[in-house]
Amino acid sequence: MQLVLVDDVIHLGRRGDVVQVANGYGRNYLIPKGLAIPATEANLKIMEMQKKVLARKAAQEKESAEILAGELAKLHLVLSRKAGETGVLFGSVTSKDLTDLLEEKGLILDRRKMELEHPLKSIGNFTVKAYPHPEVPIEILISITVEGEQPLTEVLQRENEQSSKIMDEVATYLQEAGDKLSAQQEALPSTEKEDLTEETIQKEKEDTPDDTPNEEATPT
Repeated sequence: MQLVLVDDVIHLGRRGDVVQVANGYGRNYLIPKGLAIPATEANLKIMEMQKKVLARKAAQEKESAEILAGELAKLHLVLSRKAGETGVLFGSVTSKDLTDLLEEKGLILDRRKMELEHPLKSIGNFTVKAYPHPEVPIEILISITVEGEQPLTEVLQRENEQSSKIMDEVATYLQEAGDKLSAQQEALPSTEKEDLTEETIQKEKEDTPDDTPNEEATPT
């Protein structure tokens, strides 16, 4: 079906663009979310009249996005979660968790503009790409740590002493978890080694509830 975008959509087009999309994608997502309208003659005329206004607004939005991207580039988001021995989370971290944390610090980023195809489900250091504006990509640094007695959510300055310390602690935890699993495997007869790995990972997957689909990140 043919639609007119009324908002920027990552990897699809800019506001005012006429796009061809699958019927289900248009009817079940773009139109209900207020991201597009049918490309009727009347709607096309309306969008044409609004082009000059949209052009001015787009320039302002890009400028604001560049400022936001500059702020995000300086940050390191830290969240804690309960996890199993191999680092698999008993839960997950979603794009909403990340944008909510940013909002607490006065930084507003639409979670739909964060490129996170699936929730994060393991302890680790990650970079997640976001697009405050289609022409302004940014990578956000995220660390998921093991939760202690109290949940932890912090926004640190990237590459400062505390930020580096947390990243090192996460890396050390993962290394020790891997070493522990390897030691357990080595202590078993060879026929049981593969079963141990599969059983451990499967158990943690069973303990991990499914979260919102359609949210991937790049480990650092």
